[in-house]
Amino acid sequence: MIFFILFFLCGIVVSFLYPPFFLTPVGFFIFPALFYLLNHKNYIALSFKKHFLSGFSFGLGFFIIYLGWIKEPFLIEDITKKYFIFSYLLIIYCALYYGIIFLILGFFKTKIIKLFALPMLMVLVEFASNNFVYGFPWLSFSLVHSNNIFGTSLIYFTGTYFTSYITILIFLVFSIFFIKNLKLRKVLQFIYLFIFLLIIILCLTRYFDAQSSKSDYINISIVQSNIHINQYLDQNEKIKKQKFILDLVQKNKSEIVIFGENDYPFLMSLNDINLIQNHIQNNQSVIIGSIRKEDNNYFNSIFLIRKNEYSYFDKQILVPFGEFLPLRNLFGFMEYISGSLDFTKGTMERNLQLNNIKILPIICYEILFFWKLLNKSNINSDIIVNITNDSWFGDFSGPYQHFYFAKLRAAEFNKTLIRVSVNGISAGIDNFGKVIKFSTLNQQQNKIISIPVSNNNNQYIKFHKILFFLIFFPFLIILFINKKNA
Repeated sequence: MIFFILFFLCGIVVSFLYPPFFLTPVGFFIFPALFYLLNHKNYIALSFKKHFLSGFSFGLGFFIIYLGWIKEPFLIEDITKKYFIFSYLLIIYCALYYGIIFLILGFFKTKIIKLFALPMLMVLVEFASNNFVYGFPWLSFSLVHSNNIFGTSLIYFTGTYFTSYITILIFLVFSIFFIKNLKLRKVLQFIYLFIFLLIIILCLTRYFDAQSSKSDYINISIVQSNIHINQYLDQNEKIKKQKFILDLVQKNKSEIVIFGENDYPFLMSLNDINLIQNHIQNNQSVIIGSIRKEDNNYFNSIFLIRKNEYSYFDKQILVPFGEFLPLRNLFGFMEYISGSLDFTKGTMERNLQLNNIKILPIICYEILFFWKLLNKSNINSDIIVNITNDSWFGDFSGPYQHFYFAKLRAAEFNKTLIRVSVNGISAGIDNFGKVIKFSTLNQQQNKIISIPVSNNNNQYIKFHKILFFLIFFPFLIILFINKKNA
């Protein structure tokens, strides 16, 4: 029982490495403590069932804090508040993965194998949670370093998965002192020295790239309307919101005015587009999120509207239980969150064109699905526009985690990213992951930002998948050596 409690507490502490806390130095102590517990003779003597339950306890402690925001959508409507307990099913589901990790680790008897197996298995959990069923890519250890130059530099060169792997491996650095074999310990010290030097070189390379970077700049306005979700249900509030949008567009002098996801309060029809065009100045563009209807299908869309033309992109990665309801007969009470009708997935290319500027449009949590966003048609995009509505995520950790995922994506794709959330956090982020200007959470703000626009590609992105497979090699080599010496 004591191990269940200790692992549960370890999970809680690990959650504080993530936004909005970013207690990064704690990682250098909590991961060696976790490694020590996994190698304690009393823990090793436990049954495999208890190993699984220990991992499950760790996962519960971690996700109760890290995914604490998951109950927020249930709390918006009084009628769904009594069902908030169902949100913890996701926490239980994610915790099961760590139960499996600890179960697998129970088969390995030597510390050196566990040292390399632990980060490898944790990254495999990221991969599995990203791709299993509908996919939930909210878990990524790369997010731990999304607020510093090390994380944003590393993810540019190595990608999301390998950055997660290196992050966990680095946190385990002091675990080498639990290795009794002095020769093996010296080899590990050399490996870690090599890793640290490589990271420093990569960060310096990226830093000098940033210093020598030259781009054209355009002025944009990011409009954080801060309209609560419940206000969309009131017709008078919708009319007020529409007037707010039209008046702001008419007065704005920026080249591009960008609003958040579903910020336009009505179904976007041709009449509504014409209405917005009547308020647009010449050579000005408006980007805004809205719902559109076509042949009885509803789409969550982003519109690019100019004086005499418009285009749009329909969201392709829909949120289960938010934009469509699996097993609707069983989860009928969720209609108050997801609605009585399901959205339809978009099928068009992920592109928008504004004069000579190529835009990569991303709606809401699509920003998490890094492996689904770039293709041959849009890899040469000049900027990323990510619109979202984080009102669903509450006021604590959810909006910050979502924001920092976008920050990582700008650095990983090497593209300037403009993020506009209805309630915040909205920001302009350059291709090095540096925040140019941002709007604070839960405030109505209109920020004018001068952003760099250039045709930046990440020449290393094609190697990111290869690096994912490299996380297995150190473990396999150690495993082979161990068997040979057995």
